[in-house]
Amino acid sequence: MQNKKNRGGICRRVTLRSEGSSIRLADGTLARRPLWDAGRGIAGAARYAARCARHVDADRLQLHTGGRASVRLDFRYASGRGPQHADAALAFANRFGLDARRPDRAGRALRVTGPAEEVARYTAALPKVLEHAESLASWAARMYGAWTRHSAHAGFFCALTPRERRHHALSWRAAAFRAIVAVLSGPETALVPEPDPAEAPWEQAAAVAGGLGQYGWVDIRDAYDPADAVRLLDQAVPVSSAGQRPQQSAEGEQLSLFELPSPAQAPQGPVVVIPCSGPKLDRAAPAGKLYTGSLHKHARRTADALTAQGGTVLVLSALHGLLPLDRIVEPYDHTWKDPGSITTEELRSQAAEMGLVGVDVILLTPGEYTRRAAAVWSHAHTPLAHLGIGRQRGRLTALREDAQQYTTAA
Repeated sequence: MQNKKNRGGICRRVTLRSEGSSIRLADGTLARRPLWDAGRGIAGAARYAARCARHVDADRLQLHTGGRASVRLDFRYASGRGPQHADAALAFANRFGLDARRPDRAGRALRVTGPAEEVARYTAALPKVLEHAESLASWAARMYGAWTRHSAHAGFFCALTPRERRHHALSWRAAAFRAIVAVLSGPETALVPEPDPAEAPWEQAAAVAGGLGQYGWVDIRDAYDPADAVRLLDQAVPVSSAGQRPQQSAEGEQLSLFELPSPAQAPQGPVVVIPCSGPKLDRAAPAGKLYTGSLHKHARRTADALTAQGGTVLVLSALHGLLPLDRIVEPYDHTWKDPGSITTEELRSQAAEMGLVGVDVILLTPGEYTRRAAAVWSHAHTPLAHLGIGRQRGRLTALREDAQQYTTAA
């Protein structure tokens, strides 16, 4: 992404380069890609969860006939943003293909209805998506603050009274938030207007904030944690056709967002995921023998050590997804950059079919492999995260010697 610099100070030219799960601007500012970041640490994850939780309160899902569900969402009035968040949640619900309506005139609540699985996904994703939109709006507010302090704009801002300045700043942030929500609730290819150098930057919220939303765009349909969605369905309350909750729960009604394994099906020991490799045998072979790359074999030896007392080893392939070691695979040539790569949604479905939701997972994978797998198992241990290839090999060797030390890499 590159933006043009202009005399109004709207934005500056930046050059982006990938750094693990982050994007770093050329001027050194770190802009972390949101919603699928791994390696926050315990304290960081707790702070992030608290920020997300403050935006919305969700009642228990209500299960209706025909595999449908509804949920009431209440948005807190903190800083006067409750109605803004309700408007945003309405737009995000459309992205999920759900019906959202306001149940009262207060404007700070929604009732969302649709297929039960989609309602659970949406409800699990919404706090993260709202937090992401707020963080981008705060970025826009900081830009606004810089304009107010710039000598080139003193003539405008000095003419305002303190009360007018505050009102103007709040109006700018609200407009920026709406512009960002409009971008996040649309497709990645949606166009936003270019800033006009001839106009004052604070008169162009749709262009300025829309550009920030475009830079921070993520597919909000993938923002949910599968474990959270399963929990929402598990705690849902069936209702009768007349809208009354039965006296006893209907234990026979089951929803299939993800099929959780029974204790007898749950793997004994951790699930260890290792990467595939470019080098392969020239003939069809089990996934446990097909790949011949050095990092793959190094990771396989460590995975075998970690599962010596029980567990499951899977190979993550950019083309096939999660492969058991005994799965027969034909040789192929495919990377994550090639069209047709396995999607996050497909990986989640594979994990669910294998009964591997909510289990202990260790990712002995580099870069893109870790990012994809962490979107499936957000709780996974990532001992190779943020390490160069040399340190990855050293960490793998250390794990073989002490199989209990598979915490997230520093």
